[in-house]
Parts: sequence; structure tokens; C-alpha cells
Amino acid sequence: MWGAAIPVEAANPEADHLNQRAVALTGQGQYEEAAALFMQALRLSPNDGVIRRNFSGLRTRWGHQFLRAGSLDQAQGQYQAALDLNPDEMAAMLDLGDVQLRRREPRMAAETYRRAVRLDPGNPDAYVRLGEAYYHQGDLTAALSEWERALTLRPGDAELRKRIQEVGNEARVQSGYRARESQHFTVVYEGQRREDIGQEPLRILERAYADVGYELGAYPPSEVQVVFYSDADFRDATGLPAALVGGGFYHLLDGKIRIALKGLSPGDPWLRAVLYHEYTHALIYAITRGNNPPRWVHEGLAVQMERQRAPEFKQEAIRRTRGGVVLTLEQSPYTHGSVAIGYL
Repeated sequence: MWGAAIPVEAANPEADHLNQRAVALTGQGQYEEAAALFMQALRLSPNDGVIRRNFSGLRTRWGHQFLRAGSLDQAQGQYQAALDLNPDEMAAMLDLGDVQLRRREPRMAAETYRRAVRLDPGNPDAYVRLGEAYYHQGDLTAALSEWERALTLRPGDAELRKRIQEVGNEARVQSGYRARESQHFTVVYEGQRREDIGQEPLRILERAYADVGYELGAYPPSEVQVVFYSDADFRDATGLPAALVGGGFYHLLDGKIRIALKGLSPGDPWLRAVLYHEYTHALIYAITRGNNPPRWVHEGLAVQMERQRAPEFKQEAIRRTRGGVVLTLEQSPYTHGSVAIGYL
């Protein structure tokens, strides 16, 4: 349910008439017409709490319509307008935090969710979302703490228990890891055995920031987190074998790049290719502000930016075509996707 239940009585008779008409239009999904009537009603009775709550509920519903369509700017504007009308509009508060998370603004999202927790300390959804904001910031301990609070309020939530278990595994794996920071990245790595990994990858990532940013004409608005694992730790932390994801992947959920070292040394050209590839995914997400393009665009651009496999994929596409095998871009996001992007 998006937006509070809408009461229909207002104090001023004329304003009440406009309010009731606006409520009816809201129920029919005619949001622009309803908003115009609510504004007229508020001009007649600007401090009427009923009208303000009703109008806030409309703004919240309208915001969710924009969110489902991927229009994050418009969604954020509606949620903020809803909270301006009614600071206690819980649904708008939670959804505003969701937009901030999708836009890779976890600190802002955490503050929004903390407001929701203060407003309704018995709401498990507020704790779940606050945990996600902490997780996006890389604070796994704080994330797990909030999720445990949510679980005490909703003990039958199997998905939440699974999430706690998965992130608990990730936290245990990273408990002995170290972190290094540069201007645009935070690198987490197994420092006891691979101190060299803390330095060279940061230099490669900063070059990727400059090179890929120049090619695509854009840069991410916040720092990107990169975690380097041993093969065993990679599987324990992600549940995936390193070979299945080509040694690394960018997670759309939390915005982190995860790399399986697979014996890579700082001077290995494949390390550069993998980092450029995964960083490109992060940049595409930033460019589109969470409104992701098709997978072939993602992978095609990433292959082109890594400058490693594009020539091989082009020859492979030619061989397939000459052999009578013509796949769609959706069926071949790497090979045909990179060829298509190269052509474009």
C-alpha cells in the first residue's frame, strides 16, 4: 500500500467539497486533476490537517507511480512534497529512502530511514531498509544489527533470515580484511597475505575513473567500493564460484565491485581488464541513475572499455554469422553486444 488511508472530511464546507472530489479522483488514478483540487482546497483552508494528509497520500501514490516507471527525479520530488505536507507520512519517508539508495546515496538514505524508525519504532520495514543503507555504506555490523531488530518484530520472515545469514558470512570473511581509500574508491582486501593488492588496484581504478569517464563523459557521484577476495573467500562471501562470473562482478543491489584474485598479481593485464570492465558497470548505473539499460548495452560497453576481449568477440561474431548462427543481442550480450557497441 502506498500512501496513508485517505480520510474524507475537512472543516471548511467548500474546501471539504473540493477535498472529497480530489479523494475520488485519487482513487481513480487521476493524480494531476486531484492535485489541482487539493491545492484549491488548501488555499481556502491552508492549515486543515485532513486535506494536508489526503494531499500527502496522493503525492506518495503519485511518487510510486513515477518510481515504477523508473523516473527517479520525479518520484523523489513527489515523496518530498508529501513529507512537506505531512512529515509523518511513513510510506513517503520509506520510499524516499528507497530512491536515495537507488541513486547510490546511502548516507542520505540512512538518515531518512532513521527518521522513519523514530517515527514508528515498531515498524520492521524501517529497520530492514536502514540495514540496507548501512550495508551500502560497507558497515556490515550495523546492517546486521538493524536486521536483527527487524527479525524480532517479524520472526517469521524467511527472506530476512536468509539475508542475515548471507551478510553474516560476508562479514566473517571480511573480518580480517583491510581497507585503503583513494579519491574515488575504497578498496577492501585480505591484507595479511596480499598487501600488494592494496596499492596497485587503486592506481588502476583511478586510471579507469579517468579513462572510462573521458570515453563516456560522466563520473559517479560518490565513491565506489571494491572488495578483493581469495577464491575460497569469494565463494563464501557471495555464494558464487569465481569462474561463473569471470573473476568479478558488479552488484546492482549494493553498488559494490567484487573481485576474485585467482592468483592475479598487480602487473597482470587481466587484472586491469577486469577492473575496467566492472567499473564501467558502476559508471553506467551512475549515468542512468538506476534506470538500467538492457544487459547487452551494459556488457557491450564494459567489454569495449576493458580493451581486452573486444577484438576476439568481433571475430567470434563473424564466425558465428558465417556459420548461419545469428543470435539476438539479448542472447549474446557479451559477443554481439560488444560488436554492436563498437559499431555505434
